Amino acid sequence: MSKHHINTQCIHGPQKANDPHGALTSPLYQTSTFHFENAAQGAARFAGDEPGYIYTRLGNPTTTELEQKVAQLESCEAAVATATGMGAVSASVLSFLSQGDHLVASSALYGCTFAFFSHMLPRWGIEVTFVDMTNEDELRAAIKPNSKMIFVETPINPTMAVIDLALIGAVAKEHNLISVVDNTFLTPLLQSPKKYGIDIIMHSATKYLNGHGDVVAGIVCGSLEHITHIKMTVLKDIGATISPHDAWLINRGLKTLAIRIERH
Repeated sequence: MSKHHINTQCIHGPQKANDPHGALTSPLYQTSTFHFENAAQGAARFAGDEPGYIYTRLGNPTTTELEQKVAQLESCEAAVATATGMGAVSASVLSFLSQGDHLVASSALYGCTFAFFSHMLPRWGIEVTFVDMTNEDELRAAIKPNSKMIFVETPINPTMAVIDLALIGAVAKEHNLISVVDNTFLTPLLQSPKKYGIDIIMHSATKYLNGHGDVVAGIVCGSLEHITHIKMTVLKDIGATISPHDAWLINRGLKTLAIRIERH
């Protein structure tokens, strides 16, 4: 937990200044691959026996700074950035659901999220039930023995309807389900889903986190276990990886997030 006010955290993330040239702002590592001292070091990094960067699809220092900063803002252990907001949605779901599993989702969602759940997931054998998440009885009635996840966004895009996250977190824990919340509209400055026991918090970073209308991106926050699983399964193989330049732009945008949210 950072000792700094959340507004300060938007500017100064958890990473320490370590630029060899003493730069006070973080550099852009616009590279696809990274140097190994020798073949043994490369083999150790690929095997996961030695920390370090290999290939930007698997990690990049510029991206790491963004991930660590947003994870801190959301009071989570870790985060992973994606190429788009829908990349964050699909990574959050496909990393944990398989053929035969059941997803309980809000009946009111961002249009592309609703389409992904309605048309794509059933093609892969994942069952989806849409419910009014403001109705506790309807939510509980939708849960089945094969249910694995509850997915909501609040406020909902574009209706701005609000869902009780305390209820979502409690029901998910009661039934041992993974809870996922799209926190795009309020950002961590106005809403902290982690306080309500939510497991995974995602954003379309295209919106308020970046704030300048020049990037499409997403980010997923959660426990180190959950985020590592997302990185090493769906994202590694499907490749919905954010570019270093886009990560750098969002890092820039985060510096004014508190001011922009206050003005909104």
